[in-house]
Amino acid sequence: MSLGDQSAVVEVRDGDEVWAEAEGPRSFKPWADDVEAGDRIRIGSVTKSMTAAVLLQLDGEGAIDLDDPLDAYLPGLLPYDDQPTVRELMGHQGRVPDFLPHLYASVFENGDMTDFYANYRTYYSPEELVAIGVQDPRPTGFSYSNTGYTALGMLVEEVTGNPLGEELAARVFAPAGLADTYFADPHGSGIRGPHPVPYLSTGDPTRPYVDTSKLSSSQLWAGGGVVSTMGDLNDFYDALVDGTLLTPAQLAEATDFQETGKSFDYGLGLFRITLECDGGPEVFFGHDGDSLGHETQSFHSLDGDRQISMAWNAIDRHGYHDGDALEAAADELIRTALCPDA
Repeated sequence: MSLGDQSAVVEVRDGDEVWAEAEGPRSFKPWADDVEAGDRIRIGSVTKSMTAAVLLQLDGEGAIDLDDPLDAYLPGLLPYDDQPTVRELMGHQGRVPDFLPHLYASVFENGDMTDFYANYRTYYSPEELVAIGVQDPRPTGFSYSNTGYTALGMLVEEVTGNPLGEELAARVFAPAGLADTYFADPHGSGIRGPHPVPYLSTGDPTRPYVDTSKLSSSQLWAGGGVVSTMGDLNDFYDALVDGTLLTPAQLAEATDFQETGKSFDYGLGLFRITLECDGGPEVFFGHDGDSLGHETQSFHSLDGDRQISMAWNAIDRHGYHDGDALEAAADELIRTALCPDA
């Protein structure tokens, strides 16, 4: 796998066999130590699978009903007469605009980093992020929404009376044995423990990358605020399918995948991808995540026997390297890890 400027960590499992590897330095500093396979990563939107697991548990306990409209629990949060249901928000079918294109408009539009430098260290409350997102017109069909997952995090806190991080720790991290995983304090920044430094390209030849370690964790929160390792991610998805975190009925709801019109289908906090294996097409589930510096992919066979979680630490939005080649190499690594005959 050609990494360009990135460092990478990966863990692959095939039944009881485990292969873990790391390549590259932890930072661009010339004295930096090399990354290790157990280093921590901001997993970004892979967090959505964990938040969804909490909501499925709350539904099973009768604390919420996934088919209730959101305003049954959080009246007035979303300014819509036609309120999305909890289930629709979990599957990005709630027609709620995303807030990130507002926080970083110049980055999304043309790669200009002005808005990033202005906003990346700013604390935003969940209510503020939702208000920023919903100022746009509602999209149609499948529309990926960090705003929607922020609202879902608020729902968890509303019905439990506890901070979202406490619910994730008690309901997901502890029962799944995720010893190296934590939910980042939304009032802080940075990454605890050994980790590759997250970088984002700038387009400035005098400063080609910026260290995004001080990104406010508030901006990630329910849709992206977990820090983990590749081993813990594989443990999490294994616990999702083996009955540790979800009942068979809850897992069936989570994996009721809907077409998105894109290269993947989506369930409740889960992607479904189809790989062309030598024996024919096979289906796998998981999620990916982009935390403005770290990029993560975590995919698994439906029985949990074949797994891969991998991440790298420099996101290139300015064409310094061949992005298509990196994507193709990552895709091939995933296919090799997951296809039984690869």
